[in-house]
Amino acid sequence: MPAAADVQAATLDRFLESWKNQNARATIDLWSDDFKQRLLPLSLGTPVHSRAAAEAIYPKLVDNLTNWEAGFLDIKQVVHDAARGTAAVYATSLADTPLPGEKWTNEYAIFVTFSEDGTKVSRLEEMVDTAFYANFFPKFQQYLMQPGASH
Repeated sequence: MPAAADVQAATLDRFLESWKNQNARATIDLWSDDFKQRLLPLSLGTPVHSRAAAEAIYPKLVDNLTNWEAGFLDIKQVVHDAARGTAAVYATSLADTPLPGEKWTNEYAIFVTFSEDGTKVSRLEEMVDTAFYANFFPKFQQYLMQPGASH
């Protein structure tokens, strides 16, 4: 049985606040030990990431995005289904990247599953803008492999 709605809501609020503030450590601290992350749609063919894999990637992304506009993240819609221990969030964001001529202009829907006690996020599925993802992420991965790139 899922945790009480108010416990889940407090965890969701902390998660969204850390995401808005681009506080990678605070976001990661809300992940359960068995946390799993997956990019959607499935046609992207990305694997499910364990907590360790997601923890290795997420700060590199966050630390390389700057000059957030409108507080980085503009949350458009939140739907919390406490009875199922899940939430869905639709958001957009805009930032500068370390890649010349490339802006971070992403649009997402994220699907959050809470841990049984409601205090952690156990699963995060992120439906990303596939056109943006296909253009940006191969270039960003190349950037991270360069000597002196900010990791």
